Amino acid sequence: MFKRVPGWSNIRPAFYEIPIFYALLLLINRQFLPDSPGFIEVEPHPYWLGILIFGFRYGIAAGLSAGLISSLLYFYFSWFYIERYLFYDASFYALPSWFIIIGTLIGIGVYKYQERIAQLTQEKEVLVRNETPLRDEIKTLQEINRGLEKKVVTQMTSLVTLYQGAQQLETPNLESLYPAILQFIARTLEAEEASIYLRAADGWQLKESYGWKEYQQRSKWLKGNEGIIGMAGAKNKIVSVRDFINKGVTPRELPELVGDCIVAGPLRMGEKGEIIGVLAIQKMPFLKFNSATVNLLSFLLSWASRSIEHAHYIKDLKTKDILDPQYGVYATRYFMSRATEEVSRSQTYYLPLSFGLVRIHNMESCAPEQKEKLLLIVGQLLKDSCRDIDVVARYDEAVPFAIIFMTASRNQAVEMKHRILNTFAKLELKFAQATPHLNIGIASFSPQNKHLDSLLMEARNDLEQEKKCG
Repeated sequence: MFKRVPGWSNIRPAFYEIPIFYALLLLINRQFLPDSPGFIEVEPHPYWLGILIFGFRYGIAAGLSAGLISSLLYFYFSWFYIERYLFYDASFYALPSWFIIIGTLIGIGVYKYQERIAQLTQEKEVLVRNETPLRDEIKTLQEINRGLEKKVVTQMTSLVTLYQGAQQLETPNLESLYPAILQFIARTLEAEEASIYLRAADGWQLKESYGWKEYQQRSKWLKGNEGIIGMAGAKNKIVSVRDFINKGVTPRELPELVGDCIVAGPLRMGEKGEIIGVLAIQKMPFLKFNSATVNLLSFLLSWASRSIEHAHYIKDLKTKDILDPQYGVYATRYFMSRATEEVSRSQTYYLPLSFGLVRIHNMESCAPEQKEKLLLIVGQLLKDSCRDIDVVARYDEAVPFAIIFMTASRNQAVEMKHRILNTFAKLELKFAQATPHLNIGIASFSPQNKHLDSLLMEARNDLEQEKKCG
């Protein structure tokens, strides 16, 4: 009925502890209670002490044994020391019966408890055995997690580097652009030393360097076809140390020949324009110098070349006074020149033409930094709202912007005016000092009004009329 419980089945001590216990109990009875042999009249009966002790300590067998011994002792002393008629009363047998029943029940309860403890112990041992592999697995997963985190951080760093580099490459200033290109490419490729050489008479002149120490002696000028830098510029392609080695250069010539860098590529005026310089990598980690790095360098050089072309374009516009770089629109001088040409063309071919003058009310109440921000917003809004063929330009202080609506009648110009005003109203611009409002005065070419001065005057008058009505 009951199976062996590991760790709790050794009850052999109970078979000599129980007799000893009851012998001591009888000795105590004889010594201290000689008038009550077998503790017949004592309540609660001391025999319960043995039943509880051995039942809880050893389980079923011990509990049952203690109960039986208690019952036998009770019957023995009752036979000699109480009236015989009590044996015919059923209540007399209640106490010895309870000795056996309670001892057995305590033993069963203890057995079940011991069985549960044994089961839990076995489960614990299984868990302990499985703990080591799980700990190893957790350690492995933690290492993998650290590796993934490191990879993510590396990728995030690369993305941040690319983003910051892209912002730096947007500068229209050539003097700031070359250091930005060099720093951007060097950080992206994790290069420790790099430089830019620009085309000069019969050679290449050092323009910028990255990571060079003051004590290092680097060539500030190279001949047209000298070393890796010269070959990259002359052949208009990326050249590395491997190209020289594959060419069959002797070991004696190699150190002098490739001492300028390990890889270099051309910088052009645009992706396919003329070569203006060479970017060279002098030092980088050995494991980073591979075909993937060369391919990435090619992409970065194309990106840098487009930035150089854009910077030269902005420089040319500034030189010709065509573009207002502060607000990204055409300059006043260009507007007047272009307006004169368009009026002359309309006079000749009777083409529709309209002009718009843009005023920002309450702008004078704004702080200087808010004023600059407002002008930038309005300039960008006008460019986005007008057609590609229209000309948006700066005009004067009172009327900051002017528009040439190319081949547009008055109705078309008014329609575009409303579109601009509605878009500006949706921005809901508000400043601490005032809320800006936009007004646009329109003038259109007609046989009665076919001169530029009169057209601009009409647009200004329309602007003043708008101000009175608004």
